[in-house]
Amino acid sequence: MCSLPDPTADMRTAYLDAVKRLPVLSRVVLRMHQADDLAFEEIARRLSIDMTAVMACIAEALGMIVAMLDGDKPRRWRAAQISPTERVLRERHRRYCTDRLCAMGIDKPVVWKRRMDDDLSVAILLIETLPEPLRETVLLFSAEKLSLDQIAARMSITRENVFERMSSVLDVVENGPKRFEDWLRMLGADA
Repeated sequence: MCSLPDPTADMRTAYLDAVKRLPVLSRVVLRMHQADDLAFEEIARRLSIDMTAVMACIAEALGMIVAMLDGDKPRRWRAAQISPTERVLRERHRRYCTDRLCAMGIDKPVVWKRRMDDDLSVAILLIETLPEPLRETVLLFSAEKLSLDQIAARMSITRENVFERMSSVLDVVENGPKRFEDWLRMLGADA
């Protein structure tokens, strides 16, 4: 019996980098199959999608990984079989986000833009609904890339106050809707 040599650290790194670059649904389905050792039927059941979509995601993921490892530009070549499933899952995720935001007391509707990532749309809404001191703090940190000390100096507050504000923002994000990929993984983890 012929055995393959163990992959080198560089090979493993290149593979993992390629997996990170896959489209979200194909990446999650591939990980469910490889890492969680789930059969196609079980993946389809957990995500409530058609098994042909699962097979298309696996085929697309493997094809794209091979292309990336060969130095070629990956392309979506199973879009006709995957796109309808992605649309349905994204609509389900949007309903989940809306419900989760309502449960948090946020009644302002999410503006779902066609060319904007849904996760970014939710993040924008979360930032917009923060109390002004928290919103200003997070914008100085994320948009202007200021350190905690720089924010403290700019806002004339202590570093500890900045840290407390950032912790409050992280609590809001943690309690908010899960990102699309994390939501898919949550669905996939359900037994």
